[in-house]
Amino acid sequence: MTTDNAAQYDASRARIAGLVRDADPTTPVGACPGWTIGDLVAHLAGCLGDFLAGRFAVDEGDDFGERTVRERRHQSIDDSLAEWERNRATADETLAGPMGGVLVAEVISHEQDVRQAVGASRVPDAEALREALVSPLQEIERKAREASRPAVRLVVDGEPRLVGVGEPGATLTVSAFDLLRIVGGRRSRSQTRELDWSGDDPEPYLDALTMFGGFRDTPLEE
Repeated sequence: MTTDNAAQYDASRARIAGLVRDADPTTPVGACPGWTIGDLVAHLAGCLGDFLAGRFAVDEGDDFGERTVRERRHQSIDDSLAEWERNRATADETLAGPMGGVLVAEVISHEQDVRQAVGASRVPDAEALREALVSPLQEIERKAREASRPAVRLVVDGEPRLVGVGEPGATLTVSAFDLLRIVGGRRSRSQTRELDWSGDDPEPYLDALTMFGGFRDTPLEE
């Protein structure tokens, strides 16, 4: 992939701003249980600020995402969008570095969370969805190798790749959209099993595809 992370991040940020400016801030976000639209925009603003400050540590029993929301409970959506814009103004170096792919994955995943919450269509940029998978798939592949997980073949928008070690026993043919939602914990185990699998029973391969807490307990329809 050759797309500039900053360009992808900015395009998604602009789409999110357009979706939320007139939204009810109390609208629940089904993909992020316990959060509202207002909370999610606050998180995006605060997350970028914490990335820039290298503020990743949390107290025992706390959570990075929840902290960014808790610290901004008083903010309106406009306040959060303004903070996000201020943080973005100094983020070029971060977006150009190793963490840029992580930020792209996060913002595009959360863009879809917003779209699902307000009843909008899916993320319209197919290239953005593929770019959002670059960093998560690298991490999933690293963990699979370290754990010597049995290999699974992914065919993502027609492009094959292996995750794990050895000859693949199963193949998942999947869109970048659906794989991004699996990786980000926005799908249940049953939803993932129901996708286009071939070869062995997919059950032993499912956990290798998730990050950020695994599968949802209940399906999320989008």
